[in-house]
Amino acid sequence: MEEGESVTHNGTRLGRIAAYAILGIATLAALFPIYWTLLTSLRTRVAIFETPPRLFGGELTLDNYRTVFADGQFQASLIITIVVTVLATLIAVVSGSFAAYAIARRPRFRTRRPFEGMMILVRAMPGIVIAVPLFQIVVGLGLYDQPIVLAITYAAINLPFAVWLMVGFISGIPVELEESARVDGASQFRILRSIILPLVAPGLAATTIFVALLCWNEFLMPLILADQAGKTLPVYIAGFVTSRTIEYGAMAAAASLAIIPIAIVTLLVQRQLVRGLSLGAVKD
Repeated sequence: MEEGESVTHNGTRLGRIAAYAILGIATLAALFPIYWTLLTSLRTRVAIFETPPRLFGGELTLDNYRTVFADGQFQASLIITIVVTVLATLIAVVSGSFAAYAIARRPRFRTRRPFEGMMILVRAMPGIVIAVPLFQIVVGLGLYDQPIVLAITYAAINLPFAVWLMVGFISGIPVELEESARVDGASQFRILRSIILPLVAPGLAATTIFVALLCWNEFLMPLILADQAGKTLPVYIAGFVTSRTIEYGAMAAAASLAIIPIAIVTLLVQRQLVRGLSLGAVKD
């Protein structure tokens, strides 16, 4: 009996070690591109093209960051990206939450599952499919190169995704809580503010982060629908690649700086994000 328990214990221990080893390797694989981008941003052009490349150490410099900060377009693109991302995320999450509440609390209808699937298909559709029609509409309305157009476009593209996520979170809240509040005389607004919003806050935080990430990293739409006045960071960073050369150092520095704002927001809401992912793990 003791021998069997020992074998089981050893098997569990080996399985745990293997799991941690796999997680460690996966973490290193995920973080290595960020590390390499940061390291490239701190190297001179000569050091970047060394063969074989150095994984550690070497001569480091801040010249690439000085070049980026000296460029007024970087500061303009940073402000535009922040404003567009915040506005688009706010529109998508608020509108998506109300729509998700209506879907989650409506009695089951026959085409609900296909309807939810279609929402994901809309988000999964290649952006180039709608890029040309959007370009024609925007130019026809005289709204080309306007940041507000980018914000509305981002919100429209990510709205189905926000609705799909929030439906799962809201469905996990018992309807009996709302019914009890109505019996006590609470209005629908009071129910939403005092019951639904606090309970769904972790899911709301997770949805906000996901939508913000998608908006922050959007490349195709600002490339097609904007020029200088609406140039966002992804388009600005891609501008270091020209027909004559590629400024790897400056491009890596701009990319490293672009990571900081969204990383800070993610760290600030990390606890709510984890709770939100756990809340939406089980869907009916």
